[in-house]
Amino acid sequence: MNNVSSSACSVQEARCECGQLIAKVLEKGLELKCKRCKRIVIIPFTAIVGWSDLSPKPIS
Repeated sequence: MNNVSSSACSVQEARCECGQLIAKVLEKGLELKCKRCKRIVIIPFTAIVGWSDLSPKPIS
């Protein structure tokens, strides 16, 4: 359903099969953009239940 790819600046992107960007995985958390107001929100990994001691790893 979604593909994860890495870019040059060590940011991983989660995209839908249609190519639409769903989220960016940053060092500090998940970056989401509101489709309505275009605000960018970063959700820290520590705020995600069940996500502990995990950091994004580059895909090889």
